[in-house]
Amino acid sequence: MGIEAYLSNQLSLLSNSIGATDFPTAPSRYIGGHNRENQPFITGYHQILVQLPSKIFGSSSANATKWLSSTCESFTPHSTTTNLVDVMGIGQIGSSFPASKTVNREFTLAFREYQSLPILNIFRTWNSLFDSHLGISTLSAADFIPVSYKGAITVALLKPTASGTNKTITAEDIEEIYMYEGVYPTTVPEDTIAAADQGTNDTIQASVTFRFDGAPIDKANNDLINYFVNMMTDNKYNSVYDRIGTSFS
Repeated sequence: MGIEAYLSNQLSLLSNSIGATDFPTAPSRYIGGHNRENQPFITGYHQILVQLPSKIFGSSSANATKWLSSTCESFTPHSTTTNLVDVMGIGQIGSSFPASKTVNREFTLAFREYQSLPILNIFRTWNSLFDSHLGISTLSAADFIPVSYKGAITVALLKPTASGTNKTITAEDIEEIYMYEGVYPTTVPEDTIAAADQGTNDTIQASVTFRFDGAPIDKANNDLINYFVNMMTDNKYNSVYDRIGTSFS
């Protein structure tokens, strides 16, 4: 076989092995090559939007929202379980059938703490709904309703890109998105942030678990995507050149 025929044969084999370009080759799981139109999902690129209850936070709501959005470093989503019922036959021959679905109404965010402890103070404030010494709520009877103490948090899992003008997030950059409503933190990370050991000097990442109501809204809702994209136009990615107002020579 001549070199031209050999190369032609090899290119033909490579083309046939690749097949469709949006998923790996089935037998080998191979995803390489320059014609691929998909790649592995890359984790670690996420952004959050936080809506805090204004009755509890008052005029500090905007500042607290910025702290949470800018320090969130990890996200663990909720889980969903399909509930099955079993029907037993003679001799314990069993079969199972889906009967309902249960959403584990919890998710977790981790925040980096900074000087003056803004993260700890935010969650102390949010959990000030009940006075620790009196044993009752600090809200009046008329204000002891969900709108006064529950919030909403939107978490978007993103590609490592910003496709919009001026480096803003667009719908194309969103892999998945969750909007959790009726959100309330279940813990105050005192034991993580306020812990001290003179033999250890390190930074602190505080993990906070939240409960939410119902089920999250996800990427299937275009209105949610549009909302997130519009909100992110105020949080565009700026390069180091933009931040220092000059360029390097």
